[in-house]
Amino acid sequence: MSGAEAGRGPRLVPVRGADGRVGWSLVAANGRRLASAVRAYRNDRELAAGIGELLAERAALRFVLGQREDRLWVWTAHLPARTTRAGAGGGEAIARSARGYLRRDQCRQSVTAFLQGADHVQRLRRLGGGGGSVLPSGW
Repeated sequence: MSGAEAGRGPRLVPVRGADGRVGWSLVAANGRRLASAVRAYRNDRELAAGIGELLAERAALRFVLGQREDRLWVWTAHLPARTTRAGAGGGEAIARSARGYLRRDQCRQSVTAFLQGADHVQRLRRLGGGGGSVLPSGW
């Protein structure tokens, strides 16, 4: 994949809140946000670790679709559970749809776009030197 091809695909964009905490958004090549982090991280190191976990576990994510009070469909991605004890939760929520959708099938398509975007980001990460930073230079 050439540098020009890499620039046309989805990318992770760090987002810094007013409180100094950081999160991320997955942005499509056309600039539309596909997903965002559920949690805010205390610093860039925690953010990089969270993104690394998301990318490493992307094939095992569990997606929950539901409707908000305004009747728009949204999804939330959950990491796999880290325990085998009875009654344990289904894993921590890590990502959510960036917007609501009028129809359930559109929401499901958004899940597919998110997974494809995450796969693209992981390929770029591998090409960029293996375990290198997932944060843009200068962040």
